[in-house]
Amino acid sequence: MTTDKRTDLHRAKVGVSILATCIVQTMNESDPTFTDRFLQRLSAAYSDLKDNTDGDVMEQLELLSWTRSLLTGFDHIHGQGKPFLAD
Repeated sequence: MTTDKRTDLHRAKVGVSILATCIVQTMNESDPTFTDRFLQRLSAAYSDLKDNTDGDVMEQLELLSWTRSLLTGFDHIHGQGKPFLAD
């Protein structure tokens, strides 16, 4: 039996990222500009947290980064892939 060593926080961040991605993808079905606008806002939020927040914000930055990766299919380790649930 394999033991899942991920923390509850890690699993929660994955779940929130997937939920946000599904919401954005659904909104994009009726408004094809939605994903691009969302990604712009997500980038602004990432920059603001990174540059203007005292203390450790690594967990928040990671959540935003995972959401971006799910929506775009790109991450810095694997390069360009398919977005989450892409046909």
